[in-house]
Amino acid sequence: MYFKLALRNVKKSFRDFLIYFITLAFSVCLFYMFNSFQEQQYVMQLTTAQTDIVESLSRIMSSLSIFVAVVLAFLILYANNFLIKRRKKELGVYTLLGMPKHQISRILVYETFLIGLLSLISGLIIGFFLSQLLTVVTAHLFEVQLNYTFVFSFKATIMTVLSFTLIFVVIMFFNSFILNRYQLIDLLNADKKHEQLKIKNIWVSVLIFIISIICIGWAYYKGIHEGLLAIELLGPIILAGSIGTVLFFLSLAGFMLTILQNSKNLYFRNLHCFIVRQIHASVNSNFLSMSVVCIMLLLSIGALSCGINMSSILNKTIKFSTPYDYTYTNHMHYYDYEKDEFDLYTTSPLNIEKAIDDIHLDPSYIASKTIARTYMDKDLSTSNPVFIDHIKKQDIKDYFKNQIGFVEIVSLHDYNTARQAYGMDPIQLKNHEAYLYSNYEMVMDGVKEIISKHPEIPVFDQKVKVVNDDFERVSLFTTVDNGSMEYMTLVVPDAIIPANAIIHDEYWNANLTDKITPEKFSTYFKDQMYKTYDVPEDIHRFLQEYYIMDKDNVYQSSKGLSVTFTYIGIYLGIVFMIASAVILALQQLSNADENKKRYLILNKIGTDQKMINRTIFLEIAVYFLLPLLLAIVHSIVGIQIVNNIMVMFGKGNIFVSALFTAGIIVLIYGSYFCVTYIGYKNILKS
Repeated sequence: MYFKLALRNVKKSFRDFLIYFITLAFSVCLFYMFNSFQEQQYVMQLTTAQTDIVESLSRIMSSLSIFVAVVLAFLILYANNFLIKRRKKELGVYTLLGMPKHQISRILVYETFLIGLLSLISGLIIGFFLSQLLTVVTAHLFEVQLNYTFVFSFKATIMTVLSFTLIFVVIMFFNSFILNRYQLIDLLNADKKHEQLKIKNIWVSVLIFIISIICIGWAYYKGIHEGLLAIELLGPIILAGSIGTVLFFLSLAGFMLTILQNSKNLYFRNLHCFIVRQIHASVNSNFLSMSVVCIMLLLSIGALSCGINMSSILNKTIKFSTPYDYTYTNHMHYYDYEKDEFDLYTTSPLNIEKAIDDIHLDPSYIASKTIARTYMDKDLSTSNPVFIDHIKKQDIKDYFKNQIGFVEIVSLHDYNTARQAYGMDPIQLKNHEAYLYSNYEMVMDGVKEIISKHPEIPVFDQKVKVVNDDFERVSLFTTVDNGSMEYMTLVVPDAIIPANAIIHDEYWNANLTDKITPEKFSTYFKDQMYKTYDVPEDIHRFLQEYYIMDKDNVYQSSKGLSVTFTYIGIYLGIVFMIASAVILALQQLSNADENKKRYLILNKIGTDQKMINRTIFLEIAVYFLLPLLLAIVHSIVGIQIVNNIMVMFGKGNIFVSALFTAGIIVLIYGSYFCVTYIGYKNILKS
């Protein structure tokens, strides 16, 4: 009997359950999709490195899903609480008719089971099909061939079922606990309770509003003005921004009402006075949850924008990072700050040319090869006044003083050889002229300020004058780090570099023939090394502080990181977006119950239905837009702070990431807005 009653309740109240059901089903779908990566590799032609990346991505998503499951659990509990509040009077009638609370709890358990089962099955079915699309997208991102067959992830299915079953069990206990706390009088009079105004004095509202603007303004100022150093102040910036957001919404209700009431033409036009009062009551009652929604929207926008932007950066820098098919790097010297002198990484370093000759590489594999060297001068560090005196931005100046170290020095011949690998024309330098450049995005503005002054730089007991007005990014070697270690490089004529100059790094670069791929050559190179150096001491010398990188490895690593950042950004961004939209939607639908009598009065005094619908639309639209607009303003500053961190990898296309984020907002946030608008009207009609 109780199961039939629960089934009838679900059917009868389907409109009430609709937004709850949609949220559950979409959450299940999303959870399954982003945990099905491991099985995708079986239908894609992946290399060993790419397979490792997919498995790593699968582990990351599984770990991330624990956090997502907690967020979704709280979200579903919040949605469930809305349904309980909405049905208080119905539950009170059951109690009044003599039904014991444990039997009412039983009905709620059955209802939760039915809704949970239906949403779990629906979400998994949708997830099965959308995961096929995700497989195609993943293959496209990796740029690999797809041998398509239907992909089913048993692991993702079990993980999804177990996670959401646990959530539904918690909901069942939660419903029973909440029901036992309610008294009959509370249930029957639920629709007669109204929120009281939090702040009644308008001047108190104005004061709190000013304090909120000061907190938010300070956070914005520090985030923008401090530049790179804003990372160190991230904690205080987040705290000030969060406090400012809460105070903003706390003061907004009274502050906004007073301003609009003073604008007579706007306030008394159509039903604006009614709309303002409605919004005032909603914001006043839910200022804390609106603040949380605003912060979650900020996290959503940040995750989506930064994830896509990071992907764009990595894809953009692949060509720059791979001027050669293969690079063997030999680190020669480092600076020992305790001894205050340069020291060798190993006591008896190998000569790179002799070492390469000794391992007898097959010449038919190598189309061309070059050797490049970088040098260091003890007196030429980035903290030298000749550099920092020309930098205006304090954060970059401090970075030059404290973070970078020594300037790399490279001969004109080696630099022009590297330019040739990029298809660039060589540069010309006269005696005692120099060319200064950087491959590190974070300090490029500072380097441009330096070269604009054309300073004279002391190097190897001589002086050279910087003559270039601008520079192009050129890496001397193939690297997965986008050349980021070349913070600042000084190109000088070959004659300037003395024979006994301290060598920092040596690079053996090779372009390969069609006989072998960079990935296979890397394996071949190591095999030859072990064949030649069979004495442990010699192998140690060869491997001491070495660095081997091939073009295929760089390409696959960059693509792997790109896919990882993209999916993490989308996963977290969508979860926070759904959570934000659901909270606002449920609050508005809850208000619809309380506002029935008000709209009934409007109808009785002859208000046109179109005007009532427009009033509902504006009320919900303003309520949805308030936290979104503040979150967008927050995100402009927040993304700039994050970009200061990401700039070490390069600069991406912020327009593309912004456009993608806007599309997600319109799709998810807009969908929940439409469902809320329709649900609100249906509640009023009932």
